[in-house]
Amino acid sequence: MKMDIFDELFKACMGLEAVQNPQSKKAFDELVCLVPDSATAQDVKKFLSERDGQQLGPMAALLATHAGVLKIVRGVKNGEHDVEDNLRSTLIEVADLISAVILPVCDGASLEDDTTNYEALQRKADLGLVTIEEITKILPRGPSQLQASTHLRLAAFTNPTDPWISKPDCTYIRSNAFISFLDPQARERLITEDILTGFIRPLFSKSRPATVTASGRKAEFVEQSRYDSVADESPETKPWKYAHRYAVTMFGWAVKQADSKLLQKHWPLYTPVLLTLLDEPAPVDLKVRALGIFRAFWKRCPADLMQQTGLAEVFEQAVFPAVLYLPSLTPAEESLKILGAAYLALIEMADLDTYDLDEYLRPPSSKWGEGGGEGEQELMEAQRKLLDKIIREGVMVGYHHAKEHIRIVGLLCETLICIINGMGILAVKHLKDIMPMVSEILTDPFGTKHPPALLSAIKLLQAILRKCWPRIPHYCNEILKTLTLCWLNINVEDSLPSDNTTASEIKPELIKSARMLSAIMKAAQVDFSKRVDPLIEKEPELSKLFRAAK
Repeated sequence: MKMDIFDELFKACMGLEAVQNPQSKKAFDELVCLVPDSATAQDVKKFLSERDGQQLGPMAALLATHAGVLKIVRGVKNGEHDVEDNLRSTLIEVADLISAVILPVCDGASLEDDTTNYEALQRKADLGLVTIEEITKILPRGPSQLQASTHLRLAAFTNPTDPWISKPDCTYIRSNAFISFLDPQARERLITEDILTGFIRPLFSKSRPATVTASGRKAEFVEQSRYDSVADESPETKPWKYAHRYAVTMFGWAVKQADSKLLQKHWPLYTPVLLTLLDEPAPVDLKVRALGIFRAFWKRCPADLMQQTGLAEVFEQAVFPAVLYLPSLTPAEESLKILGAAYLALIEMADLDTYDLDEYLRPPSSKWGEGGGEGEQELMEAQRKLLDKIIREGVMVGYHHAKEHIRIVGLLCETLICIINGMGILAVKHLKDIMPMVSEILTDPFGTKHPPALLSAIKLLQAILRKCWPRIPHYCNEILKTLTLCWLNINVEDSLPSDNTTASEIKPELIKSARMLSAIMKAAQVDFSKRVDPLIEKEPELSKLFRAAK
């Protein structure tokens, strides 16, 4: 491009570079008018490729490029330009250059103080994707004709929660739409060759955990001193955690786009990266995200593939430490995020349904519908061992360590509901630990200050009554004591001049629990009235609790 004929366009772009929203239709139309009629696609390509020599900022370069592309696209639509193969191939190269300019490199990223200008990254992404979209409008096969390197970079914009995404409903959808046009074979090549092999593997090569080999298989001989000569935490060993944070987004997209057939062939490309991310202790958002990506991988994996390769145990060892991110070493809010993601992953590894726990963790923070799916299943020995471990070394340890954090207690109750619904009668072995926990939660006089956790504990009790009923007569007196004290505590709370809804939410569930207990005791040929009548005589208010149960 000749500098003299673009002087007016340069000035206009530089003036708009600092404008908060330079992407209005009026601003674009004004810029298009400044593009010389003689400008060609080759001129636009040369301008963008030499933008550094022109001393233009990235945003100004993108604005000028967008104006040039609009001029050419409108000319094609108006019949002013012939749509030749050379024109299309040049514009495809322009799209590739744009994707390189908008790549969200976090040049100021650090663990302590992230100085990256995410607003600038957002503006570049928004404008760059709009320009690429304009180019695809005159391509016969649309976005599928873009270069593989372009598609690779567009995968960096496929997660709407990333800080370089300003408008998830626009940027995120547009970037996914570009890649969705690929046919199955092209998508597989993009995932396995371009993203996982060509881009992801080099970035993660220096931070691969010692439990897995470079080929993605279980390491039979763990090299503990593998990286002794290199600093463990640095931008050199973990570029994906600093400047190239978008690599995690690309990897997450590669996981979600895979199916069981692809994973059956290419699972070794995924496992080193997954284990690297799972082993990463901080920051919290990355830890939670890694667990989410792992869940997506596990769901798509062919049945028993990880068991056959010996990696199921390796993944279990990588995920399980996350359930011990507890207060006070971990702030309560961060602990809730990590625990929720970790328990979901572990329960899915045991091949149990996580619907209720998913609902509990989905914003808003509480979803208090009918708990406990009825889908009990026959469990394999490996599943039983994992579930036993989750209860003993996860939930119970977490409860005794952080029982004063009521929201964490509620999460642990919901986790147990999922497990008990899946284990069924096999859960009776854990009642000696779980029943005292339920009783302590429900009889706590301050429990009414947080109704959701109280309600979770009642739902847990109902799951126990439903699934472990043959053992319930042994715990009948303890359950009666728990129900009566909880009912009386709620009555005291309800008499206070406040607008709480504790009674209206919880009392019906307590009555339901009492009715379930009565049915179990009658089936065991025990006269339930003989145990309940003395309680009602001493405290008449309890008649409302047991009136349907007698």
